[in-house]
Order: sequence, then structure tokens, then C-alpha cells
Amino acid sequence: MSNAEKVTIHCYGGCGRYITLRRSKVCNAHFYLCHSRQDGHKCLSKLPTLAAGMVRVCEMNAAAHFWGYRDEWPDNETAASVMRAREVLTAGIAQMAIEKARKCI
Repeated sequence: MSNAEKVTIHCYGGCGRYITLRRSKVCNAHFYLCHSRQDGHKCLSKLPTLAAGMVRVCEMNAAAHFWGYRDEWPDNETAASVMRAREVLTAGIAQMAIEKARKCI
């Protein structure tokens, strides 16, 4: 296999980890993170903030053990799904607050 068929993926978090794979084994992403036990949380904190209105798609094992992150504009179905998830989260937080208030009485 020639070197032209290979690509080297570096962790976006700056930890220095990288992997070299065949191009066909790498999924398309804007950012790749190693998620290592030592530096994974630090690397994750280096991801840029998400632009307003966009969604971040995360794909595990996008390049061997590296996770791939892709920022994109949502279609109508994805936007509706995000809205439903936010409503469920809001309802859950409200329910937890009510339960906490009941215990204090």
C-alpha cells in the first residue's frame, strides 16, 4: 500500500496523539478527538463553540478510536428533534425542582 492511500489524523485537542490509516477507513469530520483516559476531557474542552443554529454530529470511531465531530445546519427533521429534546430536558428539570421543593417542606 502506498503512502498516498494513507492519511494521518491528529487529535484536535492538542494532546499530540495521532493515527495513520487508509483513507477509506476515515469518516468525514471537521474535528477528531482521541478521547483518551489521560487527556480526553482536556481535548473535548478544546472544541470550538457551536455557531448559533447549527448542530454538532458526533461519530464514535470515525478514525479508528478517534471520535469525529461535524458541525452542520440541521434539516427540518433534525431541528424538530432538537426542539423535542429541549422540551423533555426542560420538563425533567422542572420535575426535579418540584420534587426537591416537596422534600424541603
